[in-house]
Amino acid sequence: MIKTIIYILLYAAFNVSGAALIKWQLKGKRLETINEWFMLIFNLPFIAAFLLIVLSALVFFKALSTNSFSMIIPIATGINFILTIGVGYYLFQDKISTLSFIGFILIISGIIVLSLNNQAHA
Repeated sequence: MIKTIIYILLYAAFNVSGAALIKWQLKGKRLETINEWFMLIFNLPFIAAFLLIVLSALVFFKALSTNSFSMIIPIATGINFILTIGVGYYLFQDKISTLSFIGFILIISGIIVLSLNNQAHA
């Protein structure tokens, strides 16, 4: 189970890092011309972000090979979700309203219940 958690944490870290790099590259850009698209696609941080996302998928496949599908997916989704909210809040100053926070708690609670249910039936 420890290997599974390590793979899931790596998956989430690579995935959120790649997405954050892409968001950082898109900040302030409108991408209205083909030239702007090419400038985005062929710059080094965007390529690195794309590679991080591909690497996250490969690590996720490895995680899937270590335990049951119905256990890995909810845990990976929850960890990825938590990291995404944290990065958005701290790096991009995303605002989290009270309603958003309640939704966040409900989603995480549901993921925990699903994971516990899956472990009980494993």
